[in-house]
This record gives sequence, structure tokens and C-alpha cells, in this order.
Amino acid sequence: MRILSLDTSFSFINFSVIEEGKLTLLKYVDNDKKTLQNLPSVLEEENIKPQDFDAFAVSKGVGYLTSLRIGITFMKTLAYLNERPILSYENLLILGLFTPLPPPKVAFLKVSNNIFYREFTEEASQVRLFKGEKLTGSGITLSQFRESLPLRKVFTYPLFPFSAYGGLWAWERFKDNPEGEDPFLLEPIYLKPPI
Repeated sequence: MRILSLDTSFSFINFSVIEEGKLTLLKYVDNDKKTLQNLPSVLEEENIKPQDFDAFAVSKGVGYLTSLRIGITFMKTLAYLNERPILSYENLLILGLFTPLPPPKVAFLKVSNNIFYREFTEEASQVRLFKGEKLTGSGITLSQFRESLPLRKVFTYPLFPFSAYGGLWAWERFKDNPEGEDPFLLEPIYLKPPI
């Protein structure tokens, strides 16, 4: 199975190609162009043809809602037009699952002025908006968010390839769920009410 995985959670985009459970391409793009400007041209530069893929995976957040909506809509459209399955992944879950630290651990990301987190003890909690509650364990985040959450030990990544790990996660899930998700129901993670 060949999967194209896309993450547009933040100002950069990253996409990956997973073939038979192995990462064969990882691409980061961080420039002055908007997500919608970047996607078609970057895929063309890398000779990525949607019809050559068996399935698609996309990050549903947490992150900047506009870029997430663009990335999700783009991938849903590719899945629909090419009659291929799609699965979504949540970046806090991926961050926690693929970081080899023992529980308890807390994956967190800062989006604008908000900190979103997910706790990992015996099982993973739901995504939550941080409101000053006491958290224990090791923190996991990107280096630019290191000081955002009051935890004593924080493990940071300069960059984390959400699309690569999300694609690997999706590859495993497609074994049990080859039809994927209903693309019409796939939406970004919303935790805050609209203003």
C-alpha cells in the first residue's frame, strides 16, 4: 500500500510518502506562500501524482484552523476524486505515541495564545485546552513551545515530522479499516467556541 500523508497544522507544511509501512519521502516547506499556494506546486515539484496512491492520510490538528481546513479539504478532494480511502490523525496523539518516553507524559503544542495538550498515563486522554491545571510527567513538544507548559522535564524536537508518523500510524490502521473514514465527516479538531 502506498499512502500520501499531509500535515498543515502550522505555518509550514510537511508531507510524506509511506510505501508498505516504510517512509520513502519526507518534505518540509516553510516559505512566504500560503498553504493553498504551496500544495499543488510542491507536489508537482516532487512528481507526486495523487492517482499513484492507494490511500491518503491527513492531520486534523491541533493547529491553525485555516491552514488545517485547507489541508483537510485538499486531501478529502484527492481521496474523493481518485476514489481512495482517507484517514485522519491527531498530531498530539502521534507526538505522544511515537516519543519513546515512559508514562506519565504530556504532549503539548501552542496555537496562537492557546496551549493544547494530551496526557499519556496508562491510556491517552482526550485533547484539552490548558487552563492552569496541575500536570505531571515529562512534557513533549516542539522547541519553540518549550516554556509554554509548566512541567519540570520537557523533551523537545526542533521539528517533528507529523506527516511521516501520521502516515505510518494510518498504514497500520488501514489494515483493520481499509475503507477509511467518510471524507464528508472529516473535520479539524475544534476545542474553542468561535468568536
